[in-house]
Amino acid sequence: MAKAKTCQICGKPGFLSHPLCREHWDMRDTGKIVVCPDCGQWHPADSPCKCSDAAVYTSLPSEGFNKCLGCGAKTNGYAFCRQCWWKYSTEEMLELLNKHSKKMSVKSPDDDEPDDDEPVNKVVSVNEDSKSKCIVCGKQAAGLLFCLSCYKKYKNKGMLFRISNGTDAELIETDYTGNFTCRDGHVVKSRSEREIDNYLSDHGIEHDYEKELSYGTAGKVTLQPSFVLPNYLGEGKDVYIQHWGYNENNMPYHQSKKYKLPIYKNLKVTLVCINEKSDMENLDAVLANKLDKANIKEGTINFDE
Repeated sequence: MAKAKTCQICGKPGFLSHPLCREHWDMRDTGKIVVCPDCGQWHPADSPCKCSDAAVYTSLPSEGFNKCLGCGAKTNGYAFCRQCWWKYSTEEMLELLNKHSKKMSVKSPDDDEPDDDEPVNKVVSVNEDSKSKCIVCGKQAAGLLFCLSCYKKYKNKGMLFRISNGTDAELIETDYTGNFTCRDGHVVKSRSEREIDNYLSDHGIEHDYEKELSYGTAGKVTLQPSFVLPNYLGEGKDVYIQHWGYNENNMPYHQSKKYKLPIYKNLKVTLVCINEKSDMENLDAVLANKLDKANIKEGTINFDE
């Protein structure tokens, strides 16, 4: 059972599911209690948020970390793995370090919320006995769809849920729609597509995002594969990448595998499939393998799982 929220100001029991007691909750309207724009914590307006006390890194540490802040790979004391050390500039790594330091300095002992970058796939059962639960994390939500923390985390994002049995809610995609800017300037729709795009640009692979692929009578109908790699296998031999972002049963039909794959096959295009559930955890290694020209069969679907 999740621990009850405590007031971030005084430590008293929180009001309903809120991180403030009733007294401090009411003080929001007077402007005496404000929320920090940097860390999302509440604090008195006349005193700085405690996140301002977080350590400020001016050099890259070589101890104190067990995973890379850039990609999550395991490290032996370092804040970044060797690959991310080459990928990011010193300024970018210091910025990530200080953001991480701020986040850790304000994390409360009973804070068991998932990281923004961690996938959320917990199934929450909502019925007459638990109708006040947040449909993302299962915490108390005072009769609303979301608890306060999930509302703040996802309020500006498109979200895709799978609802089964009329009661079970599973969050499939937290970035269903959105604008994510890649290092080469491309703007894509999801965090995973951004990671793929960044890999392609970092490895000097020419690519276009969602370039239309015509088919049908007189070529008046189009598909939009995630990426195309022009002349990747030689002059006039393009390779297409299709990222399957979530379970196809939750897609509009015209975006699903069931709809797209027969068209790709009929067009005899060279397609490489990237699957969210099985490929994104170790994307660099997956792409190194799947984009190895020796592993790609021309004119067919590659790595369809």
